[in-house]
Amino acid sequence: MSRLPQIGLDIGSASIKLVELVQTKSDKWKLLAAASCPASGVQISETAHMATIAQTLVKMVKEAGVRSRRVVASLPEEKVSSHLVELPVLPDNEIAQALQWQVEQYIPMPIDQAVWSYQVVKKDEVTGNMEVLLVAASKVLVEAYRQVIESAGLDPVAFETELAATARSVMLSNYPLMVVVDIGARNTEIGIVRTGTLLFTRTVPTAGEAFTRAIETTLGLETSQAESYKNTYGFSASYLGGKLLTAMKPILGVISSEVRKTIDFYVSKHVGEAIKSVVLSGGIAVLPDIVNQLSSNLGLEVIVGNPLLRVEVDKSQLVALKGHEPFYAVAVGLAQRDD
Repeated sequence: MSRLPQIGLDIGSASIKLVELVQTKSDKWKLLAAASCPASGVQISETAHMATIAQTLVKMVKEAGVRSRRVVASLPEEKVSSHLVELPVLPDNEIAQALQWQVEQYIPMPIDQAVWSYQVVKKDEVTGNMEVLLVAASKVLVEAYRQVIESAGLDPVAFETELAATARSVMLSNYPLMVVVDIGARNTEIGIVRTGTLLFTRTVPTAGEAFTRAIETTLGLETSQAESYKNTYGFSASYLGGKLLTAMKPILGVISSEVRKTIDFYVSKHVGEAIKSVVLSGGIAVLPDIVNQLSSNLGLEVIVGNPLLRVEVDKSQLVALKGHEPFYAVAVGLAQRDD
């Protein structure tokens, strides 16, 4: 187990977040630094933006006082192919070979253009079957991320999906099976998680920006004003005559419906397993009253995930990050990865 400090880097569609963690002698995590920066419209997939992102990273690292150069970075969930594959129970050294012959039927690209890996999530000696989570991304995408990180003078040691990192950082030991819902700027990521291991994922192209557009349209506001109202008042029915709630409720209804479909699909394939709780993550998780609205829609307990719950944080950091903890779920989970 590495004791070296490590950076978790989350390059989102609306912002860039990073944290630096280190493991103490008691195997606990300690927060050394955290930083975020708006990055709306800047994408690594566009060559013209790569230098801009690298320069932003250099500035963030310097201003946050980050000392480590080891980086674990997230790949956008919507650009990663994840599939739960069923195989006969095999010895560990034979799984990769068995998957080699099946990978191409699960991923939307030629195998020679992909980077793929897997994780065994369940073995059932009674039925003789095992479930393996297969994850693949294009070599072009991974190489673009690698170039940006190295251009910033950092060392990329691993890449991981956003949901896998979130599952690690917000997992609750008293909830062996749960749903993680990460509502970002453009997409909502939904994942079924068992004891911190991601089992199944879905991406829904409805998220924070859709809430803002709904407010713009309904109240006739400029984007910046609609964004401000959304973040300040959220889903509270006691402000602006309940107009914000009326505007955003249909969007949350779409997200809720997709979460319910994901739960129903998983449970239909795993008879006897029940999901009773949802962990909400991402910047939208802190909007006033969203927890109550989502819980009412789903008929399930909804909890806001706190990625710093099991991280040592000093008083000044607590003050600086208060109310923004879910925003760093991906970055914290990435920095906690240990290979």
